[in-house]
This record gives sequence, structure tokens and C-alpha cells, in this order.
Amino acid sequence: MSSFQKALKAGRRTHRERSQPSKRTKLGLLEKGKDWKLRRDDFHRKEKRIRAMQDKAANRNPDEFAFGMIKSKTKDGVHQLERDTTKTYTADEIKLMKTQDLTYVNNKRTREQRKIGKMQGELQLLSAGAKHNKHVVFVDSKKEAHKFDAAEYFDTDPALLDRAFNRPKVDTLRKSRPVVSSHKALKKVEKARRRAYEELEQRMDREESLGKVAEHLQLQRNLAGKGRRR
Repeated sequence: MSSFQKALKAGRRTHRERSQPSKRTKLGLLEKGKDWKLRRDDFHRKEKRIRAMQDKAANRNPDEFAFGMIKSKTKDGVHQLERDTTKTYTADEIKLMKTQDLTYVNNKRTREQRKIGKMQGELQLLSAGAKHNKHVVFVDSKKEAHKFDAAEYFDTDPALLDRAFNRPKVDTLRKSRPVVSSHKALKKVEKARRRAYEELEQRMDREESLGKVAEHLQLQRNLAGKGRRR
């Protein structure tokens, strides 16, 4: 039965929607049924919204009042809310607000310091401006210096001499081939390492900025306190 249905469907004619006649090409693409449904639904949705707004305006209470009607206004069709500049705060209220700001800044700074310490441990970085160290090898004579072979001395492959990390020895290379990474993989690791250093630098700058903000807030808090200024 299923094979008969498949054969029946295969023999049916494929009905295609006609395109815009050549005489009406100036009117653009011919609107299909699915396009008309979308336009119809959008029109009725907007119509319902307008009708609901009209009903709300018709049933509005004329005696209704809210203080926002006085404080708010529109300028060029944009709603604006006026700030109350007459309200003043006492010295204790200002000190409390400064304390809350200082607590928030200190919390953010502590989080940044923890993240920086974790990233420095992962990247084996001692300081932000750390320089790459050089490996110095001492020999007894100039003759040995001319004949010096770095690959033989470090017991590794010559292609790995320019690495500062992940430089396995020849025995390790012979026993385990997957240890040697491809050039593409090395570039990927180096790119991720460079991004990590950039993120670390940004976090250190952010931590320094938060420290300056905390010092400024602490100074304002001290000035707002009671007692003689020193």
C-alpha cells in the first residue's frame, strides 16, 4: 500500500505559483498567498492595538492624578523625566552612600586581584614586564665554541631549539610521536597564549584604576567625617 502511495505521488503534477506577468513587472514581485497572510495578520494586530488604546483613552478617569504628570514632559516627542534638584542629603546620608560605593569598588578590586593571581600562576609570569631569559652555555675553549651543537647539547630535535617551552628530548620523541605538535597546533597555542597575556594586562590596568577610585572615595569619606581636618 505504501509503495502504491509513493508511486501515486511521484506521478502527480507539480503545481507552481505563477510569476508576475511581463506587463506588470513595474509593480514588483507578485504577492503570494503566504505573503498576504503575513500582511493580513500584521494589519489586524495593529488594528487591535489601536482599538485597545482608543478604549483606554475613552474610559480614562478625568480626575486621575499622579505626581509623574507634573515631573514628566515631552520634548520633540521624546518622554523626559525631570530630576528633583531641591532634595538635599545630610552629611550622614552622604557618608553612608560613599561607604557603599567604596565597599563595591573594593569587592570588584579583590575579584580582579584573585583573577590576576590565578592567571599569573597559569602563565608562569612573575611580573607584568617580565623579559625572556637566555640560556647561556659555557665552554672551555674557542674551538669547542665553534664546534658547539645546541641540538646535541640539549638532546633534542634541531627544529625545536627556538622553543622556550615544550621541548622534549630525542628519547621522548622516539617513544611517543604525538608529543611533537604540528606547526599549526603550535601557532594555535601561541595565539591563545598571547590572548591570555593581553587579557592579563587589561585586568591589571583595571585593577589599578579601581585602586585609584577606592583611594578617592576613601579620601571623600574621611573629609565627610566629624572632627578636625589634618
